[in-house]
Amino acid sequence: MEFTYYNDKIIGQLEYGFLPVSPNSELGYRPFELFVASLTGCSTSLLANILTKKRIDYKRIDVIVSSVRNPEEANRIEQLTFNVRVQTDEQDKANQAERLASLVLKNCGMIQSVIGNIDIRYQIELTPDQPKKGDVA
Repeated sequence: MEFTYYNDKIIGQLEYGFLPVSPNSELGYRPFELFVASLTGCSTSLLANILTKKRIDYKRIDVIVSSVRNPEEANRIEQLTFNVRVQTDEQDKANQAERLASLVLKNCGMIQSVIGNIDIRYQIELTPDQPKKGDVA
């Protein structure tokens, strides 16, 4: 990976393409956003793989992440809560949600890299497969 800083932002030249990073959201992605996105990307991809291995069919996975930060310690991230909704018709498997969450926390490399310093909460809900308002069928 290569990075260059100029014009109040850093540009990463990565395998997929260029990635602008800046504390100013008008100039690039904020570091906090990228941090949360990397944890979400890793954990959600892992969850999808686990669901496939357990033969739980799903249509989509939606994740909402909330955070608690400490402004008195450089705005340090103290807690991240991942609320994950898996849309599936397999409601008989709903009792597996807690076990699935445990597997994700244990096996996600990005989460394991920070779990000693940040309180990570990962909650999964298996919901009936229903299109969201505005979705294209």
